[in-house]
Amino acid sequence: MFVIIIGIILIILFFLWYMWFLQKRNAGTLNKYKDRTDELKKAQLDDKIEKLEKMKLSGASDDRFNQLKVAYHKQTDDIFSDILTEIRSAEYKNTEFKVFSSANELKKVNTELNDFEKQITEVSQGFEELLASNELNATHSEELQHRYQTLRKQVLTQSFSYGPATDKLEDELSEIANLLDKEKQLTNKGDHIEASQCLDDVRLKLGLITDQLKIIEPLYHDLNEVFPGQIDEIKFVYQKLDKQQFQFTDDIEQLIADVQKKIEESSKKLGEMNFDAVNTNNEDIKQRIDDLYETLTLEIDGKRDVLKDQKPVLDYINHATFQHNRLDKRIQKLEESYILTDKTTSTFQTNIQTLKDIRREYDADIQSIADKKVIFSQVKNDFKEIVRQLDEIESSEKNINDDLNQMLSSEQIARNSVEEYAKRLEIQKKMMEQLRLNGLPDDYLDYFYMVYDEINKLYDELDADRINMEDISKQVIVTQEDLDNLVEKTSKLKYNVALAEKLLQYANRYAGKDEAFKEQLDKSRSLFDDEYDYDESVNVISKALEEVEAGSVDRIKETINS
Repeated sequence: MFVIIIGIILIILFFLWYMWFLQKRNAGTLNKYKDRTDELKKAQLDDKIEKLEKMKLSGASDDRFNQLKVAYHKQTDDIFSDILTEIRSAEYKNTEFKVFSSANELKKVNTELNDFEKQITEVSQGFEELLASNELNATHSEELQHRYQTLRKQVLTQSFSYGPATDKLEDELSEIANLLDKEKQLTNKGDHIEASQCLDDVRLKLGLITDQLKIIEPLYHDLNEVFPGQIDEIKFVYQKLDKQQFQFTDDIEQLIADVQKKIEESSKKLGEMNFDAVNTNNEDIKQRIDDLYETLTLEIDGKRDVLKDQKPVLDYINHATFQHNRLDKRIQKLEESYILTDKTTSTFQTNIQTLKDIRREYDADIQSIADKKVIFSQVKNDFKEIVRQLDEIESSEKNINDDLNQMLSSEQIARNSVEEYAKRLEIQKKMMEQLRLNGLPDDYLDYFYMVYDEINKLYDELDADRINMEDISKQVIVTQEDLDNLVEKTSKLKYNVALAEKLLQYANRYAGKDEAFKEQLDKSRSLFDDEYDYDESVNVISKALEEVEAGSVDRIKETINS
């Protein structure tokens, strides 16, 4: 029980100590807030208000001043008084040990003091801006007046550099002058805010004109000096060429007039300050002038090249014609004994017509030169095309001549090949005769006589009145392949005959020992002697021998291979 009482006493003592601690802390906070309010009292803005009232403001400046003054009085008369009242209330509650309530009021006071300081600071800054606006405007006005006078002098003294844009520039300068006059009037009336706005407008317009001058000068330089000088040069060159009776595909005078019209249009757009349109027009003018220069240069260079190439091109035509005629004679002679390919005759006939067309075109160009009605650039292109076509003719006729030489060479090769084929065929025949067989397989005989007929056909075609070497060359290849196959068939047949004979001879030792074996032996011998099927004869006897003596067939094969 005693312990409980001691505990309660300790709790009461701790509570009393804590209340005392909070009271002290609140008192410290109250002292700080009192100090802050004393400082805020010293920071009264009445002196600034008095100065501003003496400036006799008007317009937007006066409106702004009144707005700030109302805000200031509201803060000092109402808000500040409320804050002081709340401080006194918090102080009274703290002395009455209502520490928690006092602490809450002090938090509210802190928030209101912060808001009050913020509002007063903003009002003070507003007053400072109004006080400084007059002096600041005067400084800016002097600076902008100087910039205006310098820019105006530049436009007036260098108007030759701006051409039709000068009037617009002077109008813009007049607007700036009016703004500067208006700024003085507003300043004298005390409307420093509106005066400042005028100065901002002046600054923007001065910057705009400065930028415009940088754009106008090069554009007008092109329109006033570069383009006219180039047009004069083009006119001078064209007049000289016209006296020399040069001809052109385009109407040069009309093209020049079109460019001059474009220059006038661009100048008008420059006077309207339509820089995008001027830029677009100027680029178009540059391209048109470049095209005119190119057109004149094309004809000047064309005449030089045409006169230089006239004789070489003619010589090339004559040379190509001579070569063609010589090839024509050779073809006519060969056609008596040979059938030429369709490709050769078609290409040659095409070349005949092309040469005629080339000569006709060349003569027409030369006549136009003589009549002084020539467009040299077109003739230059004609000559290039003629040379290209002659190159193609020369190349194609060289190929034709090479093909003819190849044809004659192929004939001799074919004749030699046929002779060789006949000899090889005779060898195959003798090889079969040496075997002294009762007969040969039908498929072998058919193939042999097919090759025999192919060789005879080649002899007949080579002895014809007109030889078709294209067909003969193809047939020579086919006959070569067929003959090679025949040689292989002969070799295989010869091998099977030799193998069958040895196998049959070896099989005789088993003929009387096994009736079934004897039947197979008789069948194999019949295939060999009566049916001439040597391949099947080998198969039958080989199978029978392997059944009675395994490995015997391989041993006999080795004796033949060796």
